[in-house]
Amino acid sequence: MKVYIILLVKIFMLPFFLVYSQPEGTDTIQIGEEEAMEAEKLYNEGVAYFHEEEYSGAMQKFNEAISIRDDFYLAYYNRGLTKYKQEDYSGAIEDFNQTLELKPGKAIAYYSLGRSYQKLGELEEAQKNYSLAIESDESIYLAHYYHGKVHFLLDDYEKAIDDFSNVINMRADFAYAYHDRGSAKAKMGDTTGAISDYQQAAVLNPSMYFTYNEIGNLLKQQEKYDDALEYFTTALRINDSEYYLHSNRAMALFHLERYEEALEGFNKAIELNPEYVAAYNGRGNVKYRLNKFEEAVEDYNKAIELKPGFGEAYYNRGISREMLRDPEGAEADWKKAAELGVKNAKQYND
Repeated sequence: MKVYIILLVKIFMLPFFLVYSQPEGTDTIQIGEEEAMEAEKLYNEGVAYFHEEEYSGAMQKFNEAISIRDDFYLAYYNRGLTKYKQEDYSGAIEDFNQTLELKPGKAIAYYSLGRSYQKLGELEEAQKNYSLAIESDESIYLAHYYHGKVHFLLDDYEKAIDDFSNVINMRADFAYAYHDRGSAKAKMGDTTGAISDYQQAAVLNPSMYFTYNEIGNLLKQQEKYDDALEYFTTALRINDSEYYLHSNRAMALFHLERYEEALEGFNKAIELNPEYVAAYNGRGNVKYRLNKFEEAVEDYNKAIELKPGFGEAYYNRGISREMLRDPEGAEADWKKAAELGVKNAKQYND
């Protein structure tokens, strides 16, 4: 079984435009503005708490600043950022909207609204606000970037590519844009273009293990198993704690008929994630090749238990059951596999 993962990388890149507020137009204190100065003092204390990641303290100071000056748009905006950090995305949206009421057209507020809506899974609202951010200020490259990510999530890969290309034109050193454009190209079947973008991402940021993994997946699809193995090995060298990397490398080893090494890889993947269905199916395939048919059936059983609609596991279990001289069990599995859309299973049911 081929396991192919397209990873649209998840990164947190909400820029914090937290600035220390200063009186506008003068650096002297004017009589009669004590409250305004106190609000700015509280605001700056909130910023300091925020930078120390003491978000409860930041919230308190921003609240106090707003209680003195209810037109203090920066305090609303930065309180929204604080709520975002605390995963109160609905509360953040309220503050970003208040920012826009006080400061219409503020591009970064639209962008931050987009990030908050995206966190809530409201992709259309997120996209609308990213568009407004770009209309207000085209130079916010992250607005273009997340605009592209939402297009990707909505399966609009051509527009995603356009957005990621815009980001690259603005920031040619932004590795994530190359990676995600590669993912969009892969979805459109442009394997050559995808590999090229992934390789550029890896050059710009050699620590992106998931990029090596994606190249390995594409090479595996092309049945270039030796080359795929090299990329999976590099990914694991960077980060050996990701279960799917062990499984993908094991699959390449399986195709190279290096079964004992493949078995070790699937074992490690299952150790790291006991609910990873693909690893059980893959390990079952290895055990089948090692003539351990009963053990193979056990792995397919587990795969089916975790994912009852996993047609390939039924198909593979049927083959192992046939080797165990269980023709009725094999026939039942192939019938189920065919019902689940496994083409190869149909030949066993004719």
